[in-house]
Amino acid sequence: MEYLSAMLRALRGTGLMANPKKCVIGRVEVRYLGFHLDPGQVRPQISKTAVVATCPRPKTKKEVRQFLGLARYYSRFVPNYSDLTSPLTDLTKKEVPDPVQWTELCQQVFNLVKAALCAEQMQRLVEHASNVYQHANKTC
Repeated sequence: MEYLSAMLRALRGTGLMANPKKCVIGRVEVRYLGFHLDPGQVRPQISKTAVVATCPRPKTKKEVRQFLGLARYYSRFVPNYSDLTSPLTDLTKKEVPDPVQWTELCQQVFNLVKAALCAEQMQRLVEHASNVYQHANKTC
């Protein structure tokens, strides 16, 4: 209770106000800005990552950029995200023609990013991501 009192004093001291209708006190878990916050845990909200899961395959550079931007918001949950998505990022380069040349590797990375953000058992996906990343480095 003393933490609550200290927080309310701090708000009052800065001239800020809290709307009691919008405040929830004593919750163990909170959903905030697309994240699900538990004690000691931060996870993406399932309802938000479902948007990523339903993305169709990009056909143009603009669509690739849109997908990467959407997925980047939750990139902290995908180890080596920037390395993993480099085949998709390469599609957005100036010298690459539009519509993009979609390869099997691009499809694997696309599916992997979508699955990694939506799966509950991320460890298996991380291992698979590592394999795809190693394969991508060998072929590029």
